[in-house]
Amino acid sequence: MPPMENEGVAGQSRATRAEILYLLNISFLPGLAFILLLLMSRQLTPSSPALERSHIKQCINASIWAGVLMLGINGLILLFSDINNIWTWLYIILYFTSIHSALIIFGVIGISKAQGGFFYAYPVISKTCNDGDIPG
Repeated sequence: MPPMENEGVAGQSRATRAEILYLLNISFLPGLAFILLLLMSRQLTPSSPALERSHIKQCINASIWAGVLMLGINGLILLFSDINNIWTWLYIILYFTSIHSALIIFGVIGISKAQGGFFYAYPVISKTCNDGDIPG
């Protein structure tokens, strides 16, 4: 079988690991996976591959936004609503389910981009790559 076109791109494996940690952070290991993601970012150097730097920065930014969207908005709904009202819980469940699903889909797309050796910016919640991160 011939080698894939993007096989062995510099920083590809760490970019994929960062995307996996993002998904773990919003699903099975919230907090712990985010700390591991922050530890990955501390290991970055200016000479780190652009793909790796970009994906790690994107994942940290997306994780922070995910926390704000998931915990912050649901907290505001609870704060300004009657906790015993059925409609409050309907809004929380619908909001949580729809936003959480979208964030997971973004993470799965991020993993596939990282495994392919491509840059990726999370839609709406993330900035695009800096000019210095785009390979020449």
